[in-house]
Amino acid sequence: LFRSDPQALTALLNEYLTAMTDIIQESGGTLDKYEGDAIIAFWNAPIEQPDHAARAIRAALRCQARLADLRPALRARIGKELLMRVGVHTGPVVVGNMGSRNRFNYTILGDAANLASRLEGINKQFGTYTLVSEAALAAAGPGLAAREIGRVGVVGRRAPVRVFEPMSPETWSARAADREAFAVGLEAFYAGRFAEAAARFEARQAFDPPAAAYFRKCRELLERPPADWAGVWVADEK
Repeated sequence: LFRSDPQALTALLNEYLTAMTDIIQESGGTLDKYEGDAIIAFWNAPIEQPDHAARAIRAALRCQARLADLRPALRARIGKELLMRVGVHTGPVVVGNMGSRNRFNYTILGDAANLASRLEGINKQFGTYTLVSEAALAAAGPGLAAREIGRVGVVGRRAPVRVFEPMSPETWSARAADREAFAVGLEAFYAGRFAEAAARFEARQAFDPPAAAYFRKCRELLERPPADWAGVWVADEK
């Protein structure tokens, strides 16, 4: 958020929303609605798309890349970094025209849509900007690079959700050492070896936000060891 006059804020939002919406529609996505500066979109309706999960994840990566391109000019205008969080999930939903007899919207309803929204917020826990569920990554098939970020306890779900951070092929290759070290720390965290995990994450926390988040979490767990450990990160905020 930033202080600005209404006209400047409107112009900025329109520029940002246009850039993101263009990518979503180019990838075959359907725009659901705007909620302030948030965009809700879905794939596989009204036209069936067998590769809808891959389309959604690739669109998320393209949106992040486009925002990175726009960021220097936007920073010059508002004096702050403009960042966004994205959550992607795949699952059954109800799709159709919903509303009153006089006004309706072609939209989606269902638990799968709610989980995508939850994943967007869970980025804040890890310092990430794009998270996709295990279901979305599996449905996307081979060819998409993503590192596992954790098993997250989500409100309203009994089973934890495995979440992943997708990366472009270039980023995936460039961050090979980071990914491997993080994976070793994550394995120790899952096994409840918090001191070992903390040491692994501490070495990389300065340049890898998820490692910094796990380092803090490991210190908390070392101070207050859990009675029952299942390797699940319980989100403490939306």
